[in-house]
Amino acid sequence: MKKQTKSDKSKILENMKKTTKYMKGLKKYLILYVFIAILEGVVGVIYPIISAKVILNITDKIINQLILTSLVVLSLDVFQSFLTLLKNISYRKIYQSTTANLQTEMFKETLKLEISEIDKQSSGLFIDRLNKDSQDISSMFMELSYWLTKIMSNIGVLIAIFILNKYLFLYALFTSIFIFLISKRRVNKESNFRRGIRKLNEDKTGLVSESIRGIRDIKVLNANDNLTNQTVKKIREVMKEEMKLYFTNSSYNAAETVAKSITEFLFIMLGIILYNKGSLTIPSFIIAYHYQPRIRNLLVGLSYLMDYLKQFEISSDRIYEIIDSDKFKKEQFGTKEVKKLDGYIEFKNVSFGYENDKKIIDNMNFKVNPNEKVAFVGKSGAGKSTLFSLIAKLYPVDKGNILLDGININDLTCSSLRDNISIITQSPYIFNFTIKENLLIAKADASMKEIREACKLACIDEYIMSLPKKYDTLIGENGVILSGGQKQRLAIARALLMKTEIILFDEATSALDNETQKDISKAIENLKGDYTILIVAHRLSTVIDCDKIFVVDNGKIIDVGTHDELIKKSELYKKLYEGELI
Repeated sequence: MKKQTKSDKSKILENMKKTTKYMKGLKKYLILYVFIAILEGVVGVIYPIISAKVILNITDKIINQLILTSLVVLSLDVFQSFLTLLKNISYRKIYQSTTANLQTEMFKETLKLEISEIDKQSSGLFIDRLNKDSQDISSMFMELSYWLTKIMSNIGVLIAIFILNKYLFLYALFTSIFIFLISKRRVNKESNFRRGIRKLNEDKTGLVSESIRGIRDIKVLNANDNLTNQTVKKIREVMKEEMKLYFTNSSYNAAETVAKSITEFLFIMLGIILYNKGSLTIPSFIIAYHYQPRIRNLLVGLSYLMDYLKQFEISSDRIYEIIDSDKFKKEQFGTKEVKKLDGYIEFKNVSFGYENDKKIIDNMNFKVNPNEKVAFVGKSGAGKSTLFSLIAKLYPVDKGNILLDGININDLTCSSLRDNISIITQSPYIFNFTIKENLLIAKADASMKEIREACKLACIDEYIMSLPKKYDTLIGENGVILSGGQKQRLAIARALLMKTEIILFDEATSALDNETQKDISKAIENLKGDYTILIVAHRLSTVIDCDKIFVVDNGKIIDVGTHDELIKKSELYKKLYEGELI
């Protein structure tokens, strides 16, 4: 087991400090929680003394005193129950609120990650950390507070038992240290298992999530057995490690229980010896007997404290890696606010590759004027679609500059950039919401009139109105009830609702039938002159009437012109045209 270094300890303290930020507005509950823990400690000190008096009153047959002390014991029991109720309410309030705040922050920060970071990771990594680790941070933080307070309140018990009898005190102290060492060893072993289990759970969650999303392809490919075997393997890996953890925990619990029983028996024997020697009275022994577990709990509490610190360290590291560390790259934007762009686009010596050694875009230069309709054509893999990802800054360029209205996109704020750009992709993601809710993602305050106008332009309003629930129809995960063409038309309507100055069509009409294709082409034509429109397409109808057509090959623009000009001067364009690949 790796020992904690000073930097590890300072990191835990730093993470604790970060966690308190997510407990704002909960100060009164935290104070109440700590205060109750202290009160419980005080009651725990008083209770044995009153219990000893009850026993004395029974042996001395002092009925009045017996009734009185019994009532005090009853009152303490009721008071203890009331304290437990208040403590549990405070705990739940702090736990739920802190967890919700952490989950909200993590979700927001996950959305700020660069697309390249999301591409590299399993979805299980984010899902598991959002759900499990946020809960663990909250509960561990509360447990740390509880046990720290408990340990402090038990210091009074140490003093009390020392005053009663120093021999019993020394015995209780040394035996408790022995049990503490057993507990500490258990904590170290369990910590290793927990860290491994977290990683395995991430992988399992990711695989299950991917399988559910791709269930149609799994069925078509008849890959049920293959995916089932992979999933079962992950589940069994988790189960195997959890069984190891359970066995370790159970073994050490059994060892601690046996050790406690032996030490308790020997404590009673020591008490009898001291009583026979006249060094101890029965009331003092009764009080000391009740206090003895408190000393043990004081030291065992320290091992629990270390256990919770380890668990807190694991969960907080995983959460804060996403929220505020450099491990995952986040999108960087500028500070320049621009409410509305004119739509001028310029690439200056832009190069980009998804991998460092392979350029997808190679020293590219071009200009698009406001309200122009231009197209990018070329063979598959030439880098056409990547251009749109770069314009929207989904990926940062490796070299060169992209300018919008003469402003470097790196200088613009996120909203200034993306509120002015709409991208309609060939595989749009449709959320498991109603049709209306999917459209409102683009513009939260859109009226029903605006929604229907956008859908009419996208040639999907008629279909929606034919559904029993119309715009309130739930369309399932990734728009399962819609055809490929309907998904694209809904995505077009979503983009039109944004009313951005720049609209990028990334083969957005590729899955549409010929009739719908004509309608969409007409809709795009209606936008011409009011928006800057860039199109990546294979179909002639979306290219032939463009103001400019850029021919892309191996990440470079090799020709530019109108359709008629390119047919005459560009061999690649003519080849694509003749091969019906445009």
